[in-house]
Amino acid sequence: MLWISLDEDVFNSVSALYFKAGLLQRMVDKVPEQFLLNTASWRFLVPRLYREYPDDDILLNISAVSPPSVRINVGRIDATVDLDVTVNVLDFGEIVPVACISVSVAVSGAAAVSENNLVGRVELDYFSFTLKWSKVGKLHTSLVQTVLRILLKILFVPYVNSYLEQGFQLPIIKGFSVIDACVLTSYSRMIVSCNVAFTEPEVLSPVQESKTNEDLSHEVSLLVGSAKTWQPPITSVKFL
Repeated sequence: MLWISLDEDVFNSVSALYFKAGLLQRMVDKVPEQFLLNTASWRFLVPRLYREYPDDDILLNISAVSPPSVRINVGRIDATVDLDVTVNVLDFGEIVPVACISVSVAVSGAAAVSENNLVGRVELDYFSFTLKWSKVGKLHTSLVQTVLRILLKILFVPYVNSYLEQGFQLPIIKGFSVIDACVLTSYSRMIVSCNVAFTEPEVLSPVQESKTNEDLSHEVSLLVGSAKTWQPPITSVKFL
């Protein structure tokens, strides 16, 4: 049996990496309630918006302002992220920012093992928001809350889950696969308990078998060099 222990700092490091890579932002121009992304739908609620930009399409730029924070607790995983939702109007082909809303989102979920990958899925717990700035006057709180709830449930959460469902590869030796896996969570730590099974080795093609000693030496030197700089993200791995 194999035990893999992962500290929550590992997941916070991954979220910081996604944030720095610019993967936690998205421009939204299509929603199930598409009529909401046109100024005509807001003519009575935000009159100034419609007066200045009549019948113009709306684009929403949703971006994280900091890396998400992950907390592992007993039986659950929680995460919070702060977002800026910038409301843009497409005016004669030009994108014009007209308002920005700061949103704090809390989600919770669970992890599982699929093949040799650690995967997950989250659901929306709650959110809060404040109007950061506006060029078109005040926005109605109840309406903003309704629109944000739609965006978070139908766009934001599925977007996050699309990455979590791809998963992260567990540190398993090549040629082995994970079976009978169970994921346990405790305070600040996740433990993957599983068995491993030997898989059939790949059959080498004639080209692969004809590698020269020089080619093999070069590959070994690259592996050694990588091993010197690589630091495993896991806390510990134990075979029982």
